[in-house]
Amino acid sequence: MIEEAPNVVTEDGLRGLLAEGYLIEVVCKEGAEKRHNSWYGAWVIRAVAPDGRDDKMLVTSRSVLKLRDFKTIVGLVSFLAEMGCTTASIPLVEGARERHAAPGRTSEPRTGPVLVKDN
Repeated sequence: MIEEAPNVVTEDGLRGLLAEGYLIEVVCKEGAEKRHNSWYGAWVIRAVAPDGRDDKMLVTSRSVLKLRDFKTIVGLVSFLAEMGCTTASIPLVEGARERHAAPGRTSEPRTGPVLVKDN
């Protein structure tokens, strides 16, 4: 099945990729909205190689190849925590993306503001 769909990964496979230095990229597929005390939307996960040349979409299983999607921020943050992320930055606008690194990585994830020094 790997030859048929090399651009997908399961949850267990994602853990292995994170150990190799891959980043988790959260992609907002449907803009978030607040209903009562919760936020709802649609988010999917990509595993992105450190050099950005390889990416794999998270699926529920390799036999079904259905994208694993998250409908609430609570569910998404819980998943990120289970993967070892110590922070969560969630894009709220459709099309927006945020990257997260698992603990133990030496380089910082490419998310948030960057300090630039003038010479």
